[in-house]
Amino acid sequence: MQSFNSVNWINVLLVIVLTSFATMFAMANLLPVQVHFLGVTSSEVPIYIPVFLAFMLGFTGGVLALTFSRRKHKQEIAWLKAEHARLQREVDNLRNIPLQDDV
Repeated sequence: MQSFNSVNWINVLLVIVLTSFATMFAMANLLPVQVHFLGVTSSEVPIYIPVFLAFMLGFTGGVLALTFSRRKHKQEIAWLKAEHARLQREVDNLRNIPLQDDV
């Protein structure tokens, strides 16, 4: 139970540090910019907003890719466990067959 509590404190500390860095980045980058993308122009917004949006879009894409990859691997593990059980039954059946002497 002790290690569980230390992991929680590490997570809280990590969130605090990352939030502090994000806030410092936002306060240091208040310069207004216009974003032009695919013929669409945004109104002037502080530069940290497009940066954070790009970061969040990349993070979301990474999480989705990881989720699909994990699901695929879980299915493969389930299939391999079933195959292992089938092969183990086959080996057990072969071990139980009496040896025949054709001498």
